Amino acid sequence: MNVTFDSIAHRYLVEGREIPSVTTRIKAAGLLGPGAAFYTPEAANRGTRVHAACTDLDLGRPCTLLLAERGFVHSYAQWRRLMRPVWTSMEQPHYSARYDTAGTADRLGTVAGRPLIVDFKTGGATKWHGLQLAMYDLLHDDIPPQRRRRIVLYLRIDGRMAQSVEYLEPSDYTLALTLMKRTDTDGIDLPDARHRRHVDAQLEVQPGTVEPDHRACQPSQPRRRSHA
Repeated sequence: MNVTFDSIAHRYLVEGREIPSVTTRIKAAGLLGPGAAFYTPEAANRGTRVHAACTDLDLGRPCTLLLAERGFVHSYAQWRRLMRPVWTSMEQPHYSARYDTAGTADRLGTVAGRPLIVDFKTGGATKWHGLQLAMYDLLHDDIPPQRRRRIVLYLRIDGRMAQSVEYLEPSDYTLALTLMKRTDTDGIDLPDARHRRHVDAQLEVQPGTVEPDHRACQPSQPRRRSHA
């Protein structure tokens, strides 16, 4: 089924029906934590602008981003020069009838021949980011879950190369499946405090790999082994 995305209302629609998104399912479960306070319209609009500018960069189009925010794009550009990704999908809304959930992974593709799924962030790392990527991964059935590397690029406004964090915890998929079993977004059934602590413990797992901060990296340097 074809899915359409209303960027103004931030809604996914299939045949006129609104579809729960990855983010709304996480939010409905109360798993955004303190990060929910930063989900302001201003932050969302900045993220939209930065994402669009990164796509312009990938497509060779002129950057129209505000001067004060262009450091985010330079941050991504440095990572891209070093890692040389091959993108097969960029900002494409996707709907899974199996899970009745929609979402937009920022990038799908490969690095050094290995499949990966990538999300851009203009803020700091938060424990539910690995879960978010697991849910995006489950929306795509062409590669079995956990075959794609799950990478978050934390873009820096000062233009330094993006910090690349790989999320490795398999239990992210277990929790993702729990969230997407719901047919509504009223929240996840957490019958007691012990169950809730178990969910929180799953999200406390630290990401597996953090790419070093190659501040002195120049595009002309030989290609280095990927630490994405």
